[in-house]
Amino acid sequence: MRLLRVTIAVGNPFHPEREQGVELLVDTGANYSMVPSSVLGALGIEPLERETFLLANGEAIERDVGLAWFVFDGRKGISKVIFGGDGDTPVLGVVALEEMGLEVDPFNRKLRPAKKYLLSAGRKAAEPIQVTCPHCNTKLEIDTELAAVLSHEPPPAPKHDFDEQLKEVTEAERKRDEVFRQQVDAQKERARLLERKFEESFKKTKDQPVTKPLRDFDLE
Repeated sequence: MRLLRVTIAVGNPFHPEREQGVELLVDTGANYSMVPSSVLGALGIEPLERETFLLANGEAIERDVGLAWFVFDGRKGISKVIFGGDGDTPVLGVVALEEMGLEVDPFNRKLRPAKKYLLSAGRKAAEPIQVTCPHCNTKLEIDTELAAVLSHEPPPAPKHDFDEQLKEVTEAERKRDEVFRQQVDAQKERARLLERKFEESFKKTKDQPVTKPLRDFDLE
């Protein structure tokens, strides 16, 4: 879409009789509108604060900010306005558009009235419901209109009396001692097996006759 430029009446909100037509570039990527400082000064609009803004290339700049009255096709709105410096492009931002109830028509390249929405108009909002998980007993408060969880209450921690806790600790110690005893018995049994195999091998070797080892020349 080609650039859209419109002529907007910019005025002093504290002195509505002071206004001036300014051609602005409609920029839906900008929050606030930017008007040349000379125009704002002539209307008696003074800076209220100084803010930092990011440009499209990532560069940060500081500019004075005030309040201005915007009028287009009989629609009015008050919005923050940036004091533009030399080389700055005057733009009409989305906040001023929304305050005037306008939006961009990308096909006809013009501004048009924006649709307005009001949540739950004309009727009482439904009360949230509470449900409890049958598995973990977690309690949830749910907004049925928004299909969103409003609050989450975890289940209470299980309570154990002292005797029950002592019983659990004693049982754990008994199991640990039992495992240790089984390991000790296994080691003893292994030692007995090794000792018996050694004695059997030693006895077998002792009963065998001692023979003289053969040499190479004994075979000739």
